[in-house]
Amino acid sequence: MPWEIDYAMLTYIQLKKSKYYIPDDVNITIETDLNLSSHIVNWSKSKLPKEFFIEKYNHISSLLKDYVHIKKIYEGEELYGCLDSVKNSIDEKTDYYISICPDMYFSEHTIPYLIESAKQIKNKYFVVTPEISKLWDSTWDEITSSNYINIPYENWDKVDVFDIRFDNKSFNQEILLRTTQKSKWAGWCDLYNKAFYEELCPFLDEWKGYGPWDWYSMIISDYTKQHGVDFQQYVLQGQTIFEYSVGPLKENGVNGFSNYYKSMLHLNDIPNQRQQFESKLQNYLNKTLNELTNKKII
Repeated sequence: MPWEIDYAMLTYIQLKKSKYYIPDDVNITIETDLNLSSHIVNWSKSKLPKEFFIEKYNHISSLLKDYVHIKKIYEGEELYGCLDSVKNSIDEKTDYYISICPDMYFSEHTIPYLIESAKQIKNKYFVVTPEISKLWDSTWDEITSSNYINIPYENWDKVDVFDIRFDNKSFNQEILLRTTQKSKWAGWCDLYNKAFYEELCPFLDEWKGYGPWDWYSMIISDYTKQHGVDFQQYVLQGQTIFEYSVGPLKENGVNGFSNYYKSMLHLNDIPNQRQQFESKLQNYLNKTLNELTNKKII
């Protein structure tokens, strides 16, 4: 989103650093979308023009010149979001997909370790998730680093993401893969193999804008695993990711690093996309499970 442009720059910097640790025989394509949909933002009433974000987006993209970088700018009038972006990125030549939220810190070693981990896994369907710091309820403990597991749930946002960065670099942490009992991820900086992303938990054609695909895919993966499907989630132990918006980039309890842009944009009053998705979640699950049954996957 336009108000996340500075977070995108932080992500691009980490991707630039990561390239030094990625083997030459690994081919990576990075697809980025700048979403300037006028369905979401009324640009005629905004204090900042679209051109400001386009120019900055094009400028920071020079950080990704070491990769194959496909830049996209959406300026249409329809609802547009990450679900559309992902559907457009599905490619028959792609072996693995990694989704990265622009406001997530990850070490420059995280993506190289994700890539090397994928080479070791034999399951037909799998997900690899880096560890995280403590979050607000016990469901997240499945992927929480032991370094932060004892933080009280109510204090999850009191940590400083730069402390996490320091820990990643300072502690002699062993890099291991551990399995989870239940599926848990959020699309923050996770790796999915092709069969999982395209076959087991596909993005449906009718989806538009934003919706909790992570919740949908966790339900599908747990259900199918219970019915004999060869699925497993792995946690990349020793690599912790977390939101930049905890620590100094949060101001007065809010995400101040993007609010200064958001305050200069006139956002249209549109229905809550998450609520709309969740209201149809059971239909989406039924449709996918029926399709998996017809294909004899389950």
